[in-house]
Parts: sequence; structure tokens; C-alpha cells
Amino acid sequence: MSQFDTQLFQSFSDAMPYGVCFVDLQGKIIYWNKAAETFTGYMGQEVLGRTYRGDLLVHCKDTSRCTEEQCPVAEVLHDGNAVMADLFLRHKDGHRVPVRVFAFPLRNDIGELKGVGEFFDPNQLSHEKPVWGGQSDREFEMATGLPAVEQSLEQMQTLLHSRSASSSALFLIEMTEQQLFLKHRGSAMLHQSKRVLAKTVAGLLPPRTFVGCWSNWRLIAIVPECGSEELEKLKLILAEVGSSCAVKWWGDRVTIRMRAAAMFLDASQSVAALIEELEQDLKSATAGKE
Repeated sequence: MSQFDTQLFQSFSDAMPYGVCFVDLQGKIIYWNKAAETFTGYMGQEVLGRTYRGDLLVHCKDTSRCTEEQCPVAEVLHDGNAVMADLFLRHKDGHRVPVRVFAFPLRNDIGELKGVGEFFDPNQLSHEKPVWGGQSDREFEMATGLPAVEQSLEQMQTLLHSRSASSSALFLIEMTEQQLFLKHRGSAMLHQSKRVLAKTVAGLLPPRTFVGCWSNWRLIAIVPECGSEELEKLKLILAEVGSSCAVKWWGDRVTIRMRAAAMFLDASQSVAALIEELEQDLKSATAGKE
């Protein structure tokens, strides 16, 4: 490519609203545009020359399977065919972002495979949540940046008296190791983990979902107009991603695990009764795993 052509391509690529990545036959990243930096948190100088695998960009949706088995780039390098998939991307900060990925072979004039190109677009699957701001001096609420407990309670009480109550799903979400984090790594680590957990949950649930703080360092999420199939799908997504978001702390990668319980709202029950039922579900799930 001439210098002019190179500059023209760079300008075109950087203006695209999609993350763009090129990988060579050895699986090393050779190109990374500005949108890729924005979506992932990794700057070009951090990823160029590095292998496209592991903790750099983890596309696994099922954490029981290895990265290479589900990585679109690896599939294209192996089969030479284009691949499109809806997967999860791990941001540099540790939270998960749902993305639509399209990976395709890069060939020379005689058809030889020379690398892989990839577009990834989080805008297809994630939505900006409206900010419902509130002031609080409680550590938990400040750490997550989410609406305070009082606002979450107000939201639930309002919804219980609305016509859409029965079609709304309620999630109760908690970090499973928060006491261990607090005891062995301190409050700063716990606060950072809560921020990662809050951003992950808010990014995975549908638009118009309310996500706020609840007591005992838990989160609640209210999903309006949620059908039975969608509820089961969301429970599965949270279960999959709950063991794969992570933060880096003093050089270590610390996995943040969470569990969630869900149910449809019942206008005949009080907020306290609904939460108590979800808490029992969480306890039962924990006991079952133990």
C-alpha cells in the first residue's frame, strides 16, 4: 500500500462505529482501530503483536469450554470460513460486554489465507441505560454508582401498583465471595469488584431494565414486559457470565462470582415478601452447590 492509501484506510477505519481487528496466521494482532480501543479499554500499543487469546479478549459465553473452541478468529484460521456470533467480550476493567462478532478470512490475490479480519459491535446487543441519579453516602451505593436502596424500594413499590406488574421480572443478585474479599483483600478491592459486577449486570439485561442497590450489598434488577422464555434466557446468561468477570488486583486476576434468583412480580405480595422468597431461592441454590 502506498503512504496515501495507508492513511486513507486508517482514516476510514477509525471513523467506523465498529471495533476492527486484523490477526495474522500466527494469531497475533496486527491492527486495532480506535473503536476497538473504546469498546475494550485496551489501547493499540497494548495489544499489537500479542496473541489473540486468553485474558486479552475472551469471547467465551460458556465458561466450561476453552477460549479457543469458541473464538471466531481461531475458527476462521482453522476452517477459512466467515463466522458470525453473539458472544461476550471482557473489558480491560473486568466487566463483560455483549457483542456481535463477524470474523472473516483475509486472502491475497491468488486466494491464499493471510490472516483474519474481525468486526465487533456492542451496540447491537447492549443498550445505554437511563441514569436515575441519587445521592448517598453509603459505601456500597457509592461503589456501584447505581441508584440507592431507597430508590430501588420506591421503584418496586410503584411497579407493584401498576398494570404491568405481572409481566415484570425481578432479579436479586449478589456476589458470592464478598466477605472473603473484605477479609483478605480489603474494602478497596470489594468496592472495585462491586463496580465491575454492577457494570456487567447493567450491560447484560435488556433496555428499560432498572438496576439498583439493595440491602446487604446486593443488587436488584426489574425487567419490564418479560416473558417466561426471556426470563429463563436471562437467568442462563447471568449464570454463565457470573463466573467470568474479573478484576486485576496487585498483579493477580481475581474472578468475581455471582448468583442470582428471579421471579415474576406478584401484586398481591409485599416487597418484603417478594425479596424473602428470592433470598430463599439464593440460599437453596447455594446449599445445592455445596
